[in-house]
Amino acid sequence: MQHRNSGVKKEEGHESHSVRGLRAYALILAALIAAGIGGVWTGNRLADRRAALDEEIRMDEYVGLGARTGLATDVALLADPLSLTVRPGEQIRVNLTLVNRSSRMVKLNGWFVPAPADFESNQLPFKVAATRDGRRVGYSGNAVLLPPHTKKDFFALRPGERKVISVDLSRGPNNGRWDTSTPGDYTFEVWYETYLTGRYVGANALTGMTNHVIVKVTIRE
Repeated sequence: MQHRNSGVKKEEGHESHSVRGLRAYALILAALIAAGIGGVWTGNRLADRRAALDEEIRMDEYVGLGARTGLATDVALLADPLSLTVRPGEQIRVNLTLVNRSSRMVKLNGWFVPAPADFESNQLPFKVAATRDGRRVGYSGNAVLLPPHTKKDFFALRPGERKVISVDLSRGPNNGRWDTSTPGDYTFEVWYETYLTGRYVGANALTGMTNHVIVKVTIRE
């Protein structure tokens, strides 16, 4: 009797060991499945965040968030000289000055290439509308989307501080240019306007539109 009971106990012990092994395998399998699901979930969350950031950048850079945060009252635009005479094809070199008239530091978009106003570029803040004898001046060049701004593309102005930028009003982005080949009296209306905040790089730049300045240009042979 003792010998038979011993055999039964051995079988029971063997069966218990097998059950424990199956349970351990099941636990390991469940953990692997959970880890896989968790990895997919984490990957999806990261992809969603990247997509959301890409959309924010696209909206800020190329469309504009539309919020006006003080440009009209806090920043003034000046031009010097307000009139000049050049030959056909020569540069129309003007100093444009941004003045912080507020009591706080402001940040601004620092891309200073003049752009035709009808391009409606949100990336390039200096807008130009050129006319000759009351008629719109032709422009050769296409509107393009530039890579997004980085933090270094914004600059700060302390209260009362000025930023002077020398620009050629005859040339736009990517070697575009206004047709100033015909002698006559030209009017260049210039203003600073952008709705690009740069929030995604921590810039939080002012948005909106400044006053307009008028530069009179005579083209003579």
